[in-house]
Amino acid sequence: MTRIRKWFAGIAVSLMLLVTIVYSFDWNLARPYIARKVSSATGRSFAINGDLDVHLSLQPRIIVNDVVMGNAEWSNSPVMVNVKHADFRIDLMKLLGGRLALPEIFLSDIHLVLEENTEGEQNWVFDKQGKQSEFPEITSLAISRGTLKYRDVTSDTDMNLDINTIDATIDDPASMLELSGNGRFKGIKTTLKARGGALLSLRNVDQPYPFKASATLGTTKAIVDGTLTDPFHLKGEEINFRLDGSNLALLYTIFDIPVPPTPAYKLTGFLNHTDDIWAFKRLKANVGKSDLGGEVSVDRGKSPQMVTANLASRSLNIKDLNDILGTTNSSNSSHANSGNSSSDKLLPSKPFSLEILRTADTDIRFKGEKIVGQKISIDKIDTHIHIKDGVLKLAPLNFGIAGGDIITAITMDGRKSPIVTHADITVRGLHFDQLFPASKLKSASAGVIGGRARLDATGNSIAQMLGNANGETAIIMDGGTASELLMRLSGLDIAHSMMALLGGNKQVPIRCMVANFEAVDGNFKVQNLLLDTPKVNISGEGDVNFNDETLHLKLLSRSKGFSLVSLRGPINVSGTFKKPSVKPDMRNIMARSSLAVGLGIMTAGINALIPLLQFGSNKESNCAALMSQTKLDAGIK
Repeated sequence: MTRIRKWFAGIAVSLMLLVTIVYSFDWNLARPYIARKVSSATGRSFAINGDLDVHLSLQPRIIVNDVVMGNAEWSNSPVMVNVKHADFRIDLMKLLGGRLALPEIFLSDIHLVLEENTEGEQNWVFDKQGKQSEFPEITSLAISRGTLKYRDVTSDTDMNLDINTIDATIDDPASMLELSGNGRFKGIKTTLKARGGALLSLRNVDQPYPFKASATLGTTKAIVDGTLTDPFHLKGEEINFRLDGSNLALLYTIFDIPVPPTPAYKLTGFLNHTDDIWAFKRLKANVGKSDLGGEVSVDRGKSPQMVTANLASRSLNIKDLNDILGTTNSSNSSHANSGNSSSDKLLPSKPFSLEILRTADTDIRFKGEKIVGQKISIDKIDTHIHIKDGVLKLAPLNFGIAGGDIITAITMDGRKSPIVTHADITVRGLHFDQLFPASKLKSASAGVIGGRARLDATGNSIAQMLGNANGETAIIMDGGTASELLMRLSGLDIAHSMMALLGGNKQVPIRCMVANFEAVDGNFKVQNLLLDTPKVNISGEGDVNFNDETLHLKLLSRSKGFSLVSLRGPINVSGTFKKPSVKPDMRNIMARSSLAVGLGIMTAGINALIPLLQFGSNKESNCAALMSQTKLDAGIK
């Protein structure tokens, strides 16, 4: 054997011996060394409690069991990661070049805890400077029987999820990840089922990640289908969505988007989120018995956030606005407060949300073709809702109703509590018969109504605002008719009332009707109140108190004709808004009746009826002058 041959033989024997030693090496002896290296790099405790096995090649295969990594010091959970079985390969050539590359990873029974504390610290960030470690290059990743627990103390979120990877299919090649679980999201009981693209694509924050999910958050159900960009930080989404829920206001809790309370709804649309702009497009909704559509944009980059919307409705049911106006006692409301604080009150006492006024600035335009009510319908609505720094302006808030218009401008300053409100309302050309189409009054009057109200008030509910309102109101009706029987009974004209009953209840033309009120601290005091007809004049005095919701009115009737039997006396309107009472002043009537009886005993003749006779006066009320003055007060031409 030559020297070269001996040299090669020695090398071969040495290599064989080295290979034999390596293959027979007990890799479990390396576990403490590996644990120290990982702990030093991450600052966390690390241990391999099971067997460690290595199959050498250019891409060595490593099999390890029962791996445990400790959690951050501030966490209440001592373990962040627990892997019962891991099987992966390392690319040695890339490792020699300074890059960690893992061609294959299979994880079984992995349990992962991700959490964020009140200081904003995240347990998956190991660098003390707050920098995330570079993500290793992974070609293939599979997970079986994995679990993920996510906690965020600040948002009251605690979710428990099951994670599994599945093989791609021809119909759905991107479906490589399945999530399912339940827990609490922002304090709301939540269930989630989701399917996403390949898990490894999550490492590319610039690559849209395909995602489908269905979730239930309290009474809100959501279905989404689209793509997410950097899902862990929600930097961008393009998704179609469908929402079903009991109250749109709950979306404020879920997404921090201010939405007024509503009845049950169904909503579909498309979300395009880029940077700070969340654009909700192609919105179509059924809210209660109403429809709604349009676009909404939310700019989270501004402080407070800015909500811009352009919305429209073909049919809006007035009942669906009850929660917004505070006129409902529905248990489905997002707030526990009822519409009225006590059963004997009629005005809505449910407070408006100051938080929503202050959470966002808004520029919202809304147009409705029709508003349907139980007793009244509105032809159209046109409003511009503008909120800036807690000050709400509804300018305009216009309604088309009963052949006329209600033109409104309202300002509500919610920067302090209670809310300071100013309202300027003008009523033009309302036709009385169209105003109450389902009422018996429809055939009794076709007059045209106008009016004006200017009020200043403070309060966090409609009841509080009207209860201390200051200002003035005026209303006028020109033309129309009223029941002759009603006019006669208002003057307790027994003789003519019997004739009306026997001969048919005719309609009496209304020459004019005017009413002026001055409001001081919620007490609306009558300045002028007159209904003028050819048969009778009715005037009034007193007040309507919105503070305690009581009526203190006295109506005085004066017949313009002769009546054989008349018990003329005032009509008292009293009681509360909820239980009004209309009664004649019996003291006045009984005095006149007693006088007649007394005279009857004395004369025993027709003269005894004289005190019951009422001779009408042909002198007309100054209706034209009063109408002119009221028109001036009401701002009507």
